[in-house]
This record gives sequence, structure tokens and C-alpha cells, in this order.
Amino acid sequence: MSLAKKILSAVLSVSVGMVSLGSAMSSAAAEVENGYVYDSTISEKSKDLDNEKKQPFNVFDIYNAYYEIVSQTPAVTTTAAKTTITTKATKKTTTTAKPTTTRTTTTTKKTTTTTTTTKAATTTSTTTTTKAATTTTATAATSAVTLLSTTVQPAVTTLPYGHFPEGEYINGIDVSQWQYIIDWQKVKNSGQVDFAIIKAGWGKHADQVDPFFKTNMEQAQAVGLDTGIYWFSYAMSVEEAKEEALACLEVIKGYSFNYPIYYDFEYYEALNTLSYATLSAMIETFCSTLQEHGYYTGVYGSGSDFEYRIYRHVLDKYPVWVAEYDTPTLTWYTGNHGMWQYSPKGRIDGISTDVDLNYCYVDYPSVVGVNPKDGILPVVTTTAATTAAVNTTTTAYNTTTEFVTTTAAERVYNGKIVELDTAAAYDWNTFDKSTYDFAMIQADSSEIGLIGENIDKAHSFGINCGVVFECNTVTSEKIKEDIAALDAQFSGRRFDYPLYFGLTGSNSGFAAYGYESNNAAYIADEFCSYFESKRYFVGIMAEDKVLGYRFNSDLLSRYDIWQIKYNNDPSLYTGKCGIISRIDPVSGELRITTTRNYPDIMTYNGLNGYTLYEENLGLY
Repeated sequence: MSLAKKILSAVLSVSVGMVSLGSAMSSAAAEVENGYVYDSTISEKSKDLDNEKKQPFNVFDIYNAYYEIVSQTPAVTTTAAKTTITTKATKKTTTTAKPTTTRTTTTTKKTTTTTTTTKAATTTSTTTTTKAATTTTATAATSAVTLLSTTVQPAVTTLPYGHFPEGEYINGIDVSQWQYIIDWQKVKNSGQVDFAIIKAGWGKHADQVDPFFKTNMEQAQAVGLDTGIYWFSYAMSVEEAKEEALACLEVIKGYSFNYPIYYDFEYYEALNTLSYATLSAMIETFCSTLQEHGYYTGVYGSGSDFEYRIYRHVLDKYPVWVAEYDTPTLTWYTGNHGMWQYSPKGRIDGISTDVDLNYCYVDYPSVVGVNPKDGILPVVTTTAATTAAVNTTTTAYNTTTEFVTTTAAERVYNGKIVELDTAAAYDWNTFDKSTYDFAMIQADSSEIGLIGENIDKAHSFGINCGVVFECNTVTSEKIKEDIAALDAQFSGRRFDYPLYFGLTGSNSGFAAYGYESNNAAYIADEFCSYFESKRYFVGIMAEDKVLGYRFNSDLLSRYDIWQIKYNNDPSLYTGKCGIISRIDPVSGELRITTTRNYPDIMTYNGLNGYTLYEENLGLY
């Protein structure tokens, strides 16, 4: 460690001792299926930027220097010119306290008195001429309020340019896969929604895309709604926050919109185990990375977390979207904010589920312009043809054949799972060949010895088959024993469909099979890589949420996938699948289908015991 870093480390060590903890309730509901060093945010002085600058040092900046984190905040643009903006959405004026914006407070966390404060060096004059399609003119002295351009975001504590006058706001929603299929034309026609913030995905892998992101973005914009984006964080370090930013950039590439892209920062484990400095640095890293690529970026989280766990001067750099429920005014968060998510239980025509409701106090389309700065917003046409196209797309997505993607040239092959039982032999004479094209022989560790004879019997009845090894193994030693036993059963035999490492039924319980420590993924890879080296066509069979949340995308990209869904919710795993299982909407039974001609794949390539003929060698 260099001398400079040793000195910084010593300063940090002293700072870490100055911990001041505040217990706070998190109001925002986590989107997960269930999800401190010196704290300048608690000090009242820290809420005044001028006082904060008088402190002898800033711990967060020292942290950045120590870990070589460079702030990417763009240069501030200051102008004395008169700027005219056009408000695109009709502003709602309230006569009650319900949507009040909290700007500057002098009270404690449970009571908030709202005042508009003009600092000594700042003069702001705002004139509103009409309530709909307004033209607002803001005039500022050169040394006064800093104006936001369409591409830069200054770090200021004064009321930013573009805010609606006190007590005025517009209404919006935020949506994800949990809202399922949305009729965006009905949402628009309801008159209750001026904008929508749409989930793009989560985590640090670009294949973790919200399954409805593309549909929601395109259809919401097609009906003329303003849109923004959010990305859900599972990061546990600054480095992972950077990876999340890069994954997000990959997913949103090619889309243009006119609201910010928000870093959804509410992961329970991170908020309750990491230091203030780390949490604040993660927000800084994600947002600055997107800024470098021309995006106008903000942060979302609960009021209590923002008030007590994130450095205020970090939040002052970005548009804040705060969540607090069941309260007429914000009671936890006392900082500047552009949006308030005030309810998770809204009901909007065109959406079949509860949906989050938001107040917005900033004319973001005028402030942001186009996000990213070099993007081009989609052209909105309101013709009957456009409406019909949107509705047709929605209908097509909602058809009962969603679980099978086919073209005119493709054939759908139907399969049946044949579960072996050590107490009774399966009667292959009862297998309905008029309904099923293939059988998947499923066996656990205790039934491996029955696999070979059942492959032989299936073939004797002219039935193509594959194998599912139902894993109930959590150790590397045991899986090696099972692999050896399976290999012996396959010796001298051929089968026509893949060999799957299966995690089904009770075997998909996360805790029981070591998902938290990645044991299941390691064992799956050990299983598949062994049989792949022996020229078997191998894959992973698992429930949708296991594939979508628990397995690394690199692992899933190397092997065939059999995705199981026991309901008709949107898929969490959106990668390619060889076999899929879905609930039949008519019969209610679990259907197993594939459009791949696996027998031809095996015979042509010499896999699963089949011989690779000489004439195929040049094409293999």
C-alpha cells in the first residue's frame, strides 16, 4: 500500500469509529419475491451545502480517492438567459396536503413542515400562464439558480429548473412483469396516467431482461405516453454496481424516452449490511456510468433509506424518486425529490393487477429532452391503424399458445415424463403414441439402476426417449457416484432426446439445495460437463424462477434448457429453451413441448450413443 493510501486508510479508520445509527422503517415494498462509517446525512449541518463545505474534509470524497472512484458528474451549465419550456402534460392542482412536495424542512423525521427557501445568493422567478399546455418562463441572475440543460445534471440543493409550482403535479405509474399484459390504449384513455416508468431488468447480466420490457416500452410510447426506465439492483459492492450499469446499458440500447432512467436501490441485504459509504458509492457509480453514455439518470428508494443510509450530497446530484406509503405527506425523507411513489395498490383501467402510483413534480420531458442525449423519440401517430396495431400485438401476446413459438415450417413435438418407481415397473404398453411423440425417463439417485432397461423397453415399443436425472445431491462426492452409475447405464445404449440435469418439485427448494452458496449451479456444471465430454447432448431442467434468478447466465448459455412453469405468469427466464413445460389453458395439465427434432440431431451428429458416420464428418 502506498504512503498516500496508508494515510487515507488511517483517516477512514478514524471516520469509521464515528458511527451514528438511526433505526428506520423501509416503506417501499421490495420487488424480490419475498428484498456504517461517519454519517454526514444525520447531522442537520450536512443538510445545508454551504455549511457542509466548511467541514475540514468530506469522508465520502476520501473514500472515493482511496478506492480510486472518480466522480463523473458533468460540468454545471450556468446561464442568465431567459429560457422557455413547454409543459407537455396537464398539471393537476391540489387543494389538500396530499401531494405536497417536501423541499426544505426544519423538523424531525416524523413531521414535515414544507417551506420554499431562497438562499442568499439565489433568486428564482417563475410565472405560470395556463394550466394546460403551459408555457413557463424562468429568469435567473448569473450567480443565482443553475439551469438544467437537456444533457447535464448539476449537483444543487436549490429548487431545480423545471419544477411545477408548489402544489402542482402530474400522475404516473411504474410497471414490470408483475402487471402482466397491459392494454396501453385503455391506460391512456383512462385519463389517470400522464407517464409510465418501465422496468428494463435487474442485476448484472444483460439477459436478465424484464420479459415485458420491449412490449411495455413500445406500446406505451405508441399511444403517446411519456416514458422512463428503471433497473432493479442486487449489487453488494461498487464493482457489482458498475456491472449492473453495463448490463442495463446493453438492455436499453436503441430505446429513446423522455424521463430519467432510475437505479432501483432497495435490495434489503445490501441496505442492511453495507456501510453508508459503500451504498452511496454504488449509487454514484451506477448513475455516473450511465451519464458517461449520455443518459439522464436518477435513483429510486424508500424515504427512510434515503434519509438515514445514503449521503445527502450524493442524492443532491441526481433526480430522486422516493417511496413512502399511507401518508398524506412525506414523513421520512426531507430532501429534494422529483417523484413520489405514494401507493402500491392503484387500480387503472387496462391493467389487471395492482399498480404503483406516483406524483411527479418536475416537467421531465422539458428538462431531459431526449434520453439518451443523442436519441430520437418514436413518432406518435394516433390513427385508428396505430390503435389497432397496439391492440393486435397485445392480443397476440396473450393467446393461449404463448408457450409454443412456431412458424409454418415448424412442427411441435409433444412429450410425456415417465417417472420410474423402484416399487413398480412402468408399463410401456400404456404409453399413448397417438398423443405423445417422445418420453422423458425421469429417475433420482435411488432409481438409476432402472434407466437402462426402460430405455430398451421404450425402443422396443418404437418410442423415442431421453433421460432426466432428478438431482437430490448437494455434494460433489455424491454427484460423482451418480455420474458413474448413470454412465454405466448408458454403456452400449442409444437414446434420442437430451440428458437433463433436473431440479424439479421439492428439489427446487433454494435452501435445501444450496442455491445461496451456488452449490447447485456448481453441481449442475459438473454433471453436464462430464457427459458433454462423453458426447452426450446435455441440458438443465428447472423451474422458471430458478433459471431466471439463481443460475449464472454463462452456465445457462452452455447447455440446453428445459424450462418448467407451473403457472401462466410471465417468464422470468427469457433465454432460449429446447423443451418447455406450460400449463395447458384448456385442460389445466402440464404440457411438454419442443420444436426441435432431437432424434435427427443425435443421429446426424453421432451423440447419445449414436455413431457419427463418415459422410457426416465434413459437416460436423
